[in-house]
Amino acid sequence: MKPYEYIEEFKIKYCDVDFKDEMKVSTALSLMEEVACGTADELGFGYEYVKPKGYAFIVSNIYLECKSSIPLGTTVRVKTWPKVPSRVVFGREYQLEDEQGNSLIDATSRWCLIDLQEGKILQSKLIDNQDFSTYNTRELFENVKWKIPAFSVEEGELRFILHVANSEYDHNMHVNNTRYADYCFNCFSVQELSKAKLKSFMISYVKQCREGETLLFYRKKAEDGKYLVQGMNEGNEIVVQAAIELE
Repeated sequence: MKPYEYIEEFKIKYCDVDFKDEMKVSTALSLMEEVACGTADELGFGYEYVKPKGYAFIVSNIYLECKSSIPLGTTVRVKTWPKVPSRVVFGREYQLEDEQGNSLIDATSRWCLIDLQEGKILQSKLIDNQDFSTYNTRELFENVKWKIPAFSVEEGELRFILHVANSEYDHNMHVNNTRYADYCFNCFSVQELSKAKLKSFMISYVKQCREGETLLFYRKKAEDGKYLVQGMNEGNEIVVQAAIELE
């Protein structure tokens, strides 16, 4: 029996690309969110299953590696499959391919199930309608180091400020995860990005943000050459972290 995969195709439109007519990272995260929701629905633990219980799946970490830029007009085949969850972490893999099957982006993510009323993380055993023994066990990466180093405000450079408004919200009543990718890349200038190619991107969602908050994004270049981006609220709490590798 073929290991389970969920597949959808998307055509990259004008609204999906940046000033270079290449697909934005936020678009990649949006497509990944679409197929994650699609496969959860197909397997029976999607939005219509968790909403009446007062639960929601929240993504906590995403890591992706870019094999090739994806130009305007490309038809992208997006594959995903869930991994057997741990006590509280639901893993998920993704592959973005062109119509010929060439790999464009490989990605992995971690999700948590939360109680929307209390805001606490719930155990995976509450999803009790799955036979996890049938899950696809293929992993695209080995030993992903999920921890992104934090840095002090004094070590970084303030690059972007945002006042959160309603257009940032999703149906879980907080800033949608895909929006943060744009905020992180707003820490770079057009000139910097015009000369660069994205090699890898990691993002960690630390704290949910809501309407009325002001977010301040700082950038620092790490010793390994990656750029670290840190988003903070007015209480000096880290809300999001990213590590961006350009070449």
